[in-house]
Amino acid sequence: MKNILFLLFSLLLILTFSDATAQNLSKAEKKALKKELKEYKKDLANYAKVKDTQKKDIDALSKDIAVVKDLLSEALSDNEKLSSKIILLQVKYNNLLAASEAKEQIPNGIIYQVQMGYYEHLNLQSFNNVTKHIKAEEIDGAKRYVVGYFENVEDALEFRTDIQKLGIKDAFVSQYIDGERVMNFDATKIKK
Repeated sequence: MKNILFLLFSLLLILTFSDATAQNLSKAEKKALKKELKEYKKDLANYAKVKDTQKKDIDALSKDIAVVKDLLSEALSDNEKLSSKIILLQVKYNNLLAASEAKEQIPNGIIYQVQMGYYEHLNLQSFNNVTKHIKAEEIDGAKRYVVGYFENVEDALEFRTDIQKLGIKDAFVSQYIDGERVMNFDATKIKK
């Protein structure tokens, strides 16, 4: 008797629901739903079994959802911590970069430097902090290395000659005015 009442109540709910959504269902969907209801009416035990299986599935999925929500919460927390670390590291990096740039500034006025070469695959930047008068300038994806701050071109030419004796045949003297390199400067054309 309880099964029949349960079935009638379920059918009433389904019919109420189907009436409310009947506008959205096609004729084929309505027909399939009626057929399904008839099948359940014939076999109440199967209907109860299906409902029980659905409840178990819903419970299992609810547990899975709770686990995923916990994992998401942990991941968001970790992400927030990492974002904070990134911000702190970026501040430290910017401070270090500013400090290194302050050390590398070329003095104002006319100075001379000896360029030892222009190498795309050679990286000697690590020597910038060791010798304060040697530095690398990154230009167009490659690096040019310059040595010294000479106040007169004769001293720069003499140093260039010494560097060339060491086997760096491409070495030449470059000129900087107020920190900017003069690209068309040629020290060999200066009269002694």
